[in-house]
Parts: sequence; structure tokens; C-alpha cells
Amino acid sequence: MISTTNSSMNNLTIPLSHYFLDGLNFFFNHIYLLLLAIIGSIGNALVIIIFSQRAFRTKIGSFGSNMSIYPFLFYMAISDTLYLIILFCLWLSNYINVLHRPVICQLTLYITYVCNFINAYYTIAFTVQRLFAVINPFQVSRVLSWYRSRCLALSIILFACIIYSYLPFLIGIVNGKCFSRPEYRWINKYMDIIDSIIVFLIPYFAIITMNTIILISLRRMKHDQQEFLFRHHSQLNRIRELTRRNASRKITQLLLTVSTSYLIICAPYASMHTWRLLNSHQEENKNSQLIKKLEHYSLFIYHISFAMNFYIYILFGSKFRRELKRFFTKSKQSFCHYFQEKKVYENENRLELTEKNSIMSVEYSFNGDLNQTDDGRSILRNYCCCPISIHL
Repeated sequence: MISTTNSSMNNLTIPLSHYFLDGLNFFFNHIYLLLLAIIGSIGNALVIIIFSQRAFRTKIGSFGSNMSIYPFLFYMAISDTLYLIILFCLWLSNYINVLHRPVICQLTLYITYVCNFINAYYTIAFTVQRLFAVINPFQVSRVLSWYRSRCLALSIILFACIIYSYLPFLIGIVNGKCFSRPEYRWINKYMDIIDSIIVFLIPYFAIITMNTIILISLRRMKHDQQEFLFRHHSQLNRIRELTRRNASRKITQLLLTVSTSYLIICAPYASMHTWRLLNSHQEENKNSQLIKKLEHYSLFIYHISFAMNFYIYILFGSKFRRELKRFFTKSKQSFCHYFQEKKVYENENRLELTEKNSIMSVEYSFNGDLNQTDDGRSILRNYCCCPISIHL
């Protein structure tokens, strides 16, 4: 009796778990991807607009080394937008075959690998810069600059494009799906392991180490700052140095939040993906299937790292909030000015049309009167010209 009840309970739990997984897959594939792509793309577009403004760069440049981190954030926003566009195509492929086509398959996978690399190593790059700014604040202006950071950011993009140039040759359309070619699958397996180490493990431990050093250094700076300033600076220089250090500290805290959020969001997928790759030689069992499912769902969480930076800047970046508010105010003013000019132009056109109509009506009435007088004269002329006979 107990065995029959257990079997019936197992039969009930299996369909329930299937219904739950089907609902979860529907949510992630049909709703979550679309919302993430739209919300993230809007945020990244605003980041690109704000960071590309010359006025914003000029204001930041007045604080010295703080200018050097913005090329990384600017190009990261572009890279994240490309990744989110591919996510949108992935969502669209639920209804239309967009990605599982020759050339498009290879191109989209190549771009996703490049964007993953850029996202990881841009985070390392600006963390290294903040570490240097905290440890050696007096040599920052000599070493760090906007031009050097831009060159480094572009060289990272170039390096990523080169090291993943092998990927289009290993990927193709297999049974109607974008998948690794069977003859090159063993190469792809080892390359995925190397990619996981380069993109996840090395950046992960490097960012954790640097963030720890930055936090310790910031705590020491709080204790030593007042004493150092009162000893070595006059009143005016002291105010300038305090302003510069406060601006630098705010940007350091903002970037610490960005890098820490990246670590938290990437951790589930990085651990599951690396674990599966390292244990791929083992036979299929329940544990391996569970790890694959966990990796699949943690990948959806990992996608958030390409859409979150704008909202972190809003929450923790006061300067970014001010510039965003100024941008919206200026856009509103320009829209209002445009519609006012359009309204004035339309009113002028209406006045011109009414004037023309009034002139035409006056001309028409004047010509009508003239015609009537001409007709009267012609009648009189006819009366005068025709012989009139009167019979008595």
C-alpha cells in the first residue's frame, strides 16, 4: 500500500515539475529576453549619448585622472548594446528563423564571444586604473589620460577580434541549428575551456583582489587624509586637493559597485559553465543533467551584466544623474522650440493663405462689378444703336 502511494506521488510530481519547467522556459525565452533587450538597450543608448558629449568630457577633465575611465565605459556601452541586439534576435528566433542561417550564425556567435571578452577586460582595465589612482594619487595625472585609455580600449577590442577569429571556422548549421561542426567538435571543447579560463576565472580573481586592495586603501585614506592635508598644504590648495580627492573617491566607489555587481551576476554562470566543461569527459548522469539545467538558467542571469550599468550609474553616480537631467531638459527645450517654430510657421502660412484669399475675393468682386457695368453699357449701346419704330 505504501509503495503504491509513493508511486502515485512520484507520478504526480513528475508532471508538476514538467509544467513548472515549461512555464519557466516560456518566461525566460518569450518575456524575459525581450524585456531585457529593450530596457538594457535604452539604458546603454543613454550612456552612449551622455559620455559622447564634449561638455561632459570637459567637466570631467577638470578633475584630472577621472577622465581616463570614461573611454572604457563608453565603448563598453556600445559592446553591451551589440550583445543585447543579438539577444533580441535570439528572442525573435522563437517566431522567425533569424539566427540559424549560414553566415549569420557564425557572425552572431563571434560577436557574443568578443563582447564577453570586452565586458570582462574593460572591467579589469578601469579597476586597475582606480587601484593606481588610490595607491599613487600624486602620479595619476602623469600616467593616466583620456587618450591613453582610449588607445587601450581600442587595443582590447582589436585583441578580442583577433583571438576569436578561429570561431567562424568551427561553427556551422548542423541539423538546422547553429552548432559546432562534428569534425571540429573536439577542438571547440578545448577552446571553450581556454575561453572560460580567460573570460571568467582570470578576471574574477583579478577583480576580487584589486577591489579588496582598493577598499583597504580607501579606509586608510580616510584616516590619513586630514592629517596629511593640514601638514603639507595651504588653505587654498587644501580646498582644491579635497575637491579632487572627493571626486576621485566618488568615481572609485561607483566603479567598485559596477565591478562588484559584475562579479555577483557572473558568478553562477561562470562556476556552472567551468564545472561542466572540466567534467565533460564523464558519463551522463542525473548530476550532469542538473548542472546543464542550472547552467542554462544562470546564463539568463548572466545576460543582466550587459544591461545593468546605466541603472548603477543612476543610483550611485551623482554627476551622471545631473548630466542626464540636463540632457532631458535640453531635449525638452529643443522639442518645445521646434514645435513653437512649427506652430509659428503654420500660423504664418495660414495668414498668408487668408490674405491671398481675401485679395482674390476682392479682385473677384471688383471684376464682377466691372463686368456688370460693362454689360449695362453694352445693353445701353444696343438700345442706342438699334432703330426704334413707334407706331401710333
